[in-house]
Amino acid sequence: METTVAPVLNGSRTTEVTLPKYLLFALGGAGKASASSAMRQHQAAGAPFPIHAIGLDTDPEGLEAFDTAINLALTHESVHAMASNPRRYGPACQALVQYHRHLVGSETLGRGARTHRLLTQVAFELFESRIVAGVRSAVHALLRQGPFARIQPVVLASGGGGTGSTATILLLDYLLNPKRKNQVMLGLSPNLMDKPVLFLVDAYSHALQQPNDIAPDWILSNVYAMRTELAKYEQDGVNYQYVFHLGLGNDAGAVFSTIEQVCEANGLSAWEWMANYVSFKSRAVDSLDFYAEMCRYQGDDVPERFFPKDEWPPYAAADRPVAEQGA
Repeated sequence: METTVAPVLNGSRTTEVTLPKYLLFALGGAGKASASSAMRQHQAAGAPFPIHAIGLDTDPEGLEAFDTAINLALTHESVHAMASNPRRYGPACQALVQYHRHLVGSETLGRGARTHRLLTQVAFELFESRIVAGVRSAVHALLRQGPFARIQPVVLASGGGGTGSTATILLLDYLLNPKRKNQVMLGLSPNLMDKPVLFLVDAYSHALQQPNDIAPDWILSNVYAMRTELAKYEQDGVNYQYVFHLGLGNDAGAVFSTIEQVCEANGLSAWEWMANYVSFKSRAVDSLDFYAEMCRYQGDDVPERFFPKDEWPPYAAADRPVAEQGA
């Protein structure tokens, strides 16, 4: 079902917003838990709009619940193939074989990334064709449900996990890089797919609840790495449309005591955004979208950091280097 609203009038400009069909990506364990929450709400509401849910994880447990499952679990066969010719696959595979073979012992294969981002990078190199085929099949499944104007990818993940924090970044290549995106769409117009929207569980409080001294460092370093990479992508113009962060506590005193509770809330937040997309987008085009396009934001999570106007690409000569950060 495609929903429209009356045009939003602003002077002489008219903007019409339509409800897209959704590709819901569940990345890693927290992403799967968040997506399960969103889909429960969707079914309880009578499935009022089309959603195709994609589970992508290095741990296969629970993937069978999704419309499309992309299993990135490492196996003895894939590790043997990688070890025999790591250069065939990419730099992450080469680094793993040369420096970190201990991370792929027999007793841990297929049990997720275990907060190691490198293992997810390796999986994306080994299973590139599987990822392309999985996302493409999901797009075609939406297409079989009837005509539509746009696909809106919605991504659910945690910034602290080895899979979610890494796949959040690497997935951008499949959804925004023209070469990879054309492989995914395969004959369909790449303009059918909008920029993705990210609903992210911030794992700061969860990290501090860990029972040992090592896990918090791993979790927090993953969060920092992912936030830094998101900022770099933003500066390069390859970025999420919106990023919504959800933590375990806030200044008002509301506190989630477990990661399961925050994933439940993250999924509900994503579903409410999808259900109210028309209302949200009608307002965002003149506020958030305008700010992102016209106000020289540098992507550092600090709105006051801008490019100097004479160095901002729309004004600067094409061959001038991007300026250092400045006021």
